[in-house]
Amino acid sequence: MEKQVERVFVKVNQVWQKGEILSKEESILKIKTQGGLEFNIDETSPYVEKMRSPAQRFAYGEAKEKLEGAYISFDKLPENVQDALVKGEEYIHRSTYVNEGELKESVKAVQLMYSSQSGSKLDVQIKRNQPVTLAQATAYNHQFTKEEFEAMVNEGRSIIFNGATKDGEMFPKLAYYEPKLNDIRTKTALSENTYFYGQQLTKQQADAMNKGEAVEISIATKKGRKTYNVTYSPRAERFITKSPEKTNVKDLETKGAVVVGDEKKKKRHNVMSK
Repeated sequence: MEKQVERVFVKVNQVWQKGEILSKEESILKIKTQGGLEFNIDETSPYVEKMRSPAQRFAYGEAKEKLEGAYISFDKLPENVQDALVKGEEYIHRSTYVNEGELKESVKAVQLMYSSQSGSKLDVQIKRNQPVTLAQATAYNHQFTKEEFEAMVNEGRSIIFNGATKDGEMFPKLAYYEPKLNDIRTKTALSENTYFYGQQLTKQQADAMNKGEAVEISIATKKGRKTYNVTYSPRAERFITKSPEKTNVKDLETKGAVVVGDEKKKKRHNVMSK
């Protein structure tokens, strides 16, 4: 039987990266990173972590560093929130502080993200004091139209729009209104590089689900091929599947579906001017 590879996260030159354990002698691990670097490290070192689940995308140590940089104590968060953050899921954090003799509330959405060009980062969006207006509704050099704005704010729908780099390169993004932030949130659009149950979406399937439409997808299972009606929720970053023959609904995390070949990352602009 083939030996199972044990995956790890290791911090080298101030950057957390993935690797695997080649061998172990007493407490000394021989590690090989994805970049091909090999070295020995004691398994008790704070600079190495064994991967806890296949869905984990970031080291707990990295999540702690990034969140504390945003003035959020990682250790004080519930375990399920910590686990969600290292999977790359969004978390809306609420806290209080005293300012000029008054207790104030701070609300911010945080999410760990990765780009092959710039590495990992913590995306932070702070709650607006007042609900965003149409004139303020911009993201990635795109000014939302009245129709787009009303669809998000008044109808609670997500939309797809084209963002643009400073060089004019266009790329699709998904957007929706988040009342907890009084603001518009944007998420990565589905593409042919998105996997669903181990198979890549076609361009037609990705485009349809980005528009909020249901798509019939047939997948191979141990009991033969099964067909599902599939939609996608940008807010939850999950596929929602429903069997045509049954009424029960099952959620699938996008992280489990895996997005390969990170989208060509563009410089992140604040979704709105604060």
